[in-house]
Amino acid sequence: MNCLNCTTCESDCQLKEVDTPSLFCMNCQPSEAPCLKICPNNAIEVLGGAITINEKKCDRCKECVEVCPIRAIHI
Repeated sequence: MNCLNCTTCESDCQLKEVDTPSLFCMNCQPSEAPCLKICPNNAIEVLGGAITINEKKCDRCKECVEVCPIRAIHI
C-alpha cells in the first residue's frame, strides 16, 4: 500500500493513543523500512502495523528523516 497523503488513516485509525505525533506511517513494510534500520536508538517501532517513533527513546538526530522515502517524518 502506498501513501497518498490523504490523512484518512489518521482520522479512521483505531489506535487513538499513539504516543508519537511525529510519525504514523503505513507506507513501508516494517521489514524494509529504512528508518527502522537506521535509527541508532531503536526509537522507531511497529505498533498495530504502523511505524511510529517512541519519543522517549528518540534523540532527534534526524537520521530517519534523511532516509524516509515519502518524507513522512517530521522532527
